[in-house]
Amino acid sequence: MTDFETLTLGHLNPSRDHDQLAMLLELQRDRPLHWHKGFWVLTRYADVNAALRDKRLVNRLSEPDRKGLPFVRAVMKIIKRECKPAKKFWFHYADPPYHADVRKLMREELSRQMPSLRQLFQSIADELLEKVDCNDERSVRKGFVEPFPAMVAAELMGLPREKWRWFHDLFGGRCGVDLSNSLRLMESFLREPLAKRGELPQGMMNALSEGCDSDNLLSEEGLLPNSVLFALAAYVNTRPLLEGSVGYLLRKPSEMERIRCDPGVVPTAVEEFTRYFSTTGFCSRFSTADVEIGGGVVPKAQWVKMSIVAANHDPDVFADAARVELTRHPNPHVAFGAGLHACVGATVGRAELQVSLACLAGRFR
Repeated sequence: MTDFETLTLGHLNPSRDHDQLAMLLELQRDRPLHWHKGFWVLTRYADVNAALRDKRLVNRLSEPDRKGLPFVRAVMKIIKRECKPAKKFWFHYADPPYHADVRKLMREELSRQMPSLRQLFQSIADELLEKVDCNDERSVRKGFVEPFPAMVAAELMGLPREKWRWFHDLFGGRCGVDLSNSLRLMESFLREPLAKRGELPQGMMNALSEGCDSDNLLSEEGLLPNSVLFALAAYVNTRPLLEGSVGYLLRKPSEMERIRCDPGVVPTAVEEFTRYFSTTGFCSRFSTADVEIGGGVVPKAQWVKMSIVAANHDPDVFADAARVELTRHPNPHVAFGAGLHACVGATVGRAELQVSLACLAGRFR
């Protein structure tokens, strides 16, 4: 019998963290609903997909709902003490209507930018790849994988491309191991341009700033935190996915050559890399009612963790799930979530990875 005490419920890389993935897949097979260190853990694709869409499982309880739940009150006190106070304004941790209002602002801004984004991604990739040896993994990693997602994040925010080192240093480099400190520093960086709201160029910060003046629930207090949240998400969700995808292709030159010779493979390859690497390891929700799922019942007022990576490696859905198959179809992965809290930037993330991998493969010899 496996000892699941070492299960971490954090991010993992399936190509490297074999023991963690093996434990999740054992749970998937034998204990689809498992109690672990204060959380109910779901691992089967069908259960994770259903839970992501279940409106009884929420990100944050309203104040009236908390009053009769002493455990929840205690947990929220810990969260408020340990996290930055402004984090309570992050739309990611909210539910309607605040979540819907901020999400709408972000979605509309990304839709506005989308027609020109592929050209932007192409220009950034070409600029960087001119200076690297595309056959050398270290050169590609330092000269392309590190700066590319950071430059894209800066451009999406409406910041100068040269500010890419903010993102790399804070979330992927020197300070990346201390997220709380990184968020504080990013707040200090963004506070200055946001103070000059009338001078902001087109970009996500400007869109959120204008949202404060329109008929929605985004407040002045929420402007800076949600700008930080978008900046964080635009970088940290793309960087490890690009790193894993590029590493795989460089170690398997025949697969890189396959993409170079047939660019039509790129869209399905991106979906497969997204499934396999699943940069969001787990999603957490709180039950507002008894929820029957996974062959059991999650009682009201308890936390649920849904293993995205386990769901995306479920053999009942993905044949030979431990293998990367560039033309896998269908590929109904849940790496971008599902339901109300599905990733607002999924379309942009897909385009970013498609363009970057196609550009790299085109220069590979």
